Amino acid sequence: MLTEPIRELLQEVAQNEHAEMSVGQTGIVEINNVVSAAATMYEKLRYLIDYREEHTIRRAAIERILKRHILIEKKAVSGTTLLQELVESRYVPKAAATDHFVKYIDQSIERFLTLHSLAGGSKDLAKKLVSFAASEIEASLSHEGYVIDRASVDALYKTVRPQIDMEGFSSEHIDAQVFIASRRALLASDDASLSYALWRMYVPNWRKDDLNLADIAPKTQAICNEIDRAVLHPLQWQIAQRIKNESIYFRILREAIIEKGSEASSIITNEKKLDDFTLDFLTKKYEKENAKIKSSGVRAVGYLFLTKMIIALIIEAPYEIFFLGGINYVPLLTNLLFHPTLLFALTRRVRSLDEANTKAIMSGLHEVVYKGENHRIRIYGKYTTFTRMFAVMYFVLLLGIFGTLLTFLQLAQFNAVGAALFLFFLALVSYFSYRIRSNARRWRVSGQETTLAIIGNILSVPVIRAGRWLSQTFSSINVLVVVMDFLIETPFRLILNFSHQFILYIKEKGDEVY
Repeated sequence: MLTEPIRELLQEVAQNEHAEMSVGQTGIVEINNVVSAAATMYEKLRYLIDYREEHTIRRAAIERILKRHILIEKKAVSGTTLLQELVESRYVPKAAATDHFVKYIDQSIERFLTLHSLAGGSKDLAKKLVSFAASEIEASLSHEGYVIDRASVDALYKTVRPQIDMEGFSSEHIDAQVFIASRRALLASDDASLSYALWRMYVPNWRKDDLNLADIAPKTQAICNEIDRAVLHPLQWQIAQRIKNESIYFRILREAIIEKGSEASSIITNEKKLDDFTLDFLTKKYEKENAKIKSSGVRAVGYLFLTKMIIALIIEAPYEIFFLGGINYVPLLTNLLFHPTLLFALTRRVRSLDEANTKAIMSGLHEVVYKGENHRIRIYGKYTTFTRMFAVMYFVLLLGIFGTLLTFLQLAQFNAVGAALFLFFLALVSYFSYRIRSNARRWRVSGQETTLAIIGNILSVPVIRAGRWLSQTFSSINVLVVVMDFLIETPFRLILNFSHQFILYIKEKGDEVY
């Protein structure tokens, strides 16, 4: 007997089974291989200096294109133009660029821009609404996948929300944080996609034809402010960690629906078939995650090496020449090569998950799908005496770790700038490797950690958290990204568009010969 959230999940997916938006249509975009190769190469370089998780890159590219046209060039962008750029950069297959998509994209952009005009909003509100439009367009490119993701998150939320005990917050705030945590744990959603999901939750009739934008406009800024507060609140991370096991179970159900389609219902309703699918899926998944880690690791190493080269050329080497009278090559080369090498080594492979982990997943899956048995989850949202004491101990541990590292660097004759850069990039490497390897750890059931792993976590968490803070701060002041977005991308796209049109012109002239 299936639990209620699982039945609702299967029913919602079945109702939207034939809702893919591009069925039965032909592509309208024409591309040239030379132009496409140049555009693809640019995109790879762009995201080499602005590192992102792979599953967020296409959405980020859509947002960047919209911002360039709407906020920088101050002109309207059509769905045809957007799809042309996406197809040229190989974010979207040519066959998917249809008249139906063009119409949908035009309506989506127009709706958000009209709302901004009615709201009389600031430039920050314009950026937020453009980001929402990018997320909406990204969802439309795979409507079936969007439906499955949304239904899976709803089922996970409905399963874990009744089990969560928490004090000190309103029920509405807890609901929002559990919803965000469910998306974080199940889909690894970033802040931008989470913000759009909350927008759809706060404005449930957003995509309906009878929507009155004039009614929403006065509340738009307040809704966006509430969304920002919800997405940035730290409570979601506590909840996401506590529902990790449940997210694994629903991830498997989601994969069964994606992979098996209409057959998924018969698999999920049959315990034996579900066990067979789970065993086969996990066996393949463990290897796929290792391959994905290697791919992401190479991108991260390239990003890190490029940024380190630039910083070494503009900061460390000039400092040694002008202030210390000469370059000490050993610390400089160590600073240049050590961190990319370390990151490369850390992202080669992760320890394979064993049979015990697979059995634990299958057992928990049965409890969630057929029995509805979930453990109570107690979240402590308020500070206590112990919390303050733990915070002090954490700060002492942080100082101790970085102080020990700094002592070794001084013994190795690192100067102040070199030592600061070494610690800066060590924190970034720790954070990047943690993020990259976390995709594999997402499949490890909580409670399976060894004593050695626990000790390693205690020592590494302060460095990883420092790297996370530095990464977020550094990304907001990434000069190379600003240069590419404001000074290079616009003329580059103009050149590509001119080249595309010229090639079409030459082709037409060639056809006239016959």
